[in-house]
Amino acid sequence: MKEIIIRHAHLEDIDQLSKLYAEFHEFHVRGVPGRLVRSDSSHTEELRVAIQKIIASKNATVFVAEIDDQLVGLGEVYIREDSPSPLKVQHTYGHLQSMIVTKAYRGRGVGTKILRAVEQWAKTRGAAEIRLDTWEFREGPLEFYEKYGYRTLRRTLVRKL
Repeated sequence: MKEIIIRHAHLEDIDQLSKLYAEFHEFHVRGVPGRLVRSDSSHTEELRVAIQKIIASKNATVFVAEIDDQLVGLGEVYIREDSPSPLKVQHTYGHLQSMIVTKAYRGRGVGTKILRAVEQWAKTRGAAEIRLDTWEFREGPLEFYEKYGYRTLRRTLVRKL
């Protein structure tokens, strides 16, 4: 496999980013039926605006994994702080909002490189930890994150009525 380059996303990446986000969303639509709605190409402009905001922000970024000028993965991360509360210890943390490696490149170290870049970026901005939310379904990414030391902190339980 060719060299995996991890870098910050640029506005010029928007078309390839749109494809990655579409694959990410479709993966979750299939994984949790009845929870998410299929997307279409009409959301490209919304995505462009969102990416512009992230790129302009000091407290957010999108890392991309690039192989031969092709984007094969991304990691979208934000710096956040817990809401002040007299009952909780307040933390600054990195929130991994989205991470995807396109199916053809899974299992080749791409996700690991993105995750390490996200962690390092958050650490240099004062984050004490990375938090993420993941759906629990059979082919979901939970195993990947657990392999790198991520543990469940809280669960949301659902019961249909």
